[in-house]
Amino acid sequence: MENFKTDVPSVGVDVGTANICVCRRLEDGTFSVRHHRNMLYEMEESDEAENLLSRSDYLYVKSDKHYYIVGDDALKLVNAIGQGEIIRPMQDGLLNPNLKRAQNLMNYILKAVLGIPIETGEHLRFSVPANPIDKPEVNNIFHSMVLTEFFKKLGYAPKPINEALANLYAEAPSMEVEGEGSYPLTGLSISCGAGMANVCLGVRGMPVVEFSMTKSGDHIDKQVALVTGERSSRVIRIKEKMLDLGEENTEDRVLQALSIYYDEFIGRILKLMGKEFVNRKVTLDGAIDLVFCGGTAMPQNFVERAKKIIPTLELPFTIKDVKLARSPFYSVAQGACLAAESDSQKADAKES
Repeated sequence: MENFKTDVPSVGVDVGTANICVCRRLEDGTFSVRHHRNMLYEMEESDEAENLLSRSDYLYVKSDKHYYIVGDDALKLVNAIGQGEIIRPMQDGLLNPNLKRAQNLMNYILKAVLGIPIETGEHLRFSVPANPIDKPEVNNIFHSMVLTEFFKKLGYAPKPINEALANLYAEAPSMEVEGEGSYPLTGLSISCGAGMANVCLGVRGMPVVEFSMTKSGDHIDKQVALVTGERSSRVIRIKEKMLDLGEENTEDRVLQALSIYYDEFIGRILKLMGKEFVNRKVTLDGAIDLVFCGGTAMPQNFVERAKKIIPTLELPFTIKDVKLARSPFYSVAQGACLAAESDSQKADAKES
């Protein structure tokens, strides 16, 4: 990929289980974004594989007598040949511990979509998940440090940012408090990715509470594949192109199963979230907005389903409105970009 056509330094990277999204801002203030699927299709080295790849324009990398078709090409190929499954360098929001080459393969994808810095030491913020409350033995330390070192080697000045906090920066909700006025950058953010659903409650741009929950979009795809007998790769295509959670889907088994497992997912994460906030005794003086983002939250009428569950929750604060981010697929990368710009401005102020 060519480098971004922009002269404005500072970059945000959403390192997601399913997608890598990169964002910079143009001189007119608009965002320049690009993305690449964070997925692979593995083929053993053979004459057949070499012939296939020589006759196609598939993006691939070779490692230890294996070919790995990368990104959307991997999804296209597995659906075209009708066998095998895609694999991911990441699992449940972190580097995949079951794939020995996960780190190198993901670095290949990241470098391809990100490119080299505009300037040496360009400020970069990359998304990391919060530690999951439903899997307490897991933490993000190794994942975060591996990515930090990788971006440094490319010539960036990197810092991690919680992905739900990045969405909060991009959407900029506010809380009104009687007698005190408006609290900017205050609200509740949930980033629904393929690996995890990340939650952040922010007040004036500061994260008050951060946590995540596993079994998100990939879990939905796997469960639907199990009960329908379809490959996960085909379930993904149907989910992305056809799913409307406002419709009854009784004739198509895949759509019906997707609807059922989305109900389970939305109910589970919201109930876990409510319980966590009650346990932490979080209180606020005003009503706040809840803003969803991420690919798993993008099916039509996702928010409408969430709105039905919110009134049933026991919460220590009031949710005023439930929204989908204006750019749900790129919101995390955009918020990370804004945070990187802030880092750059602070560094300039110190030097002047």
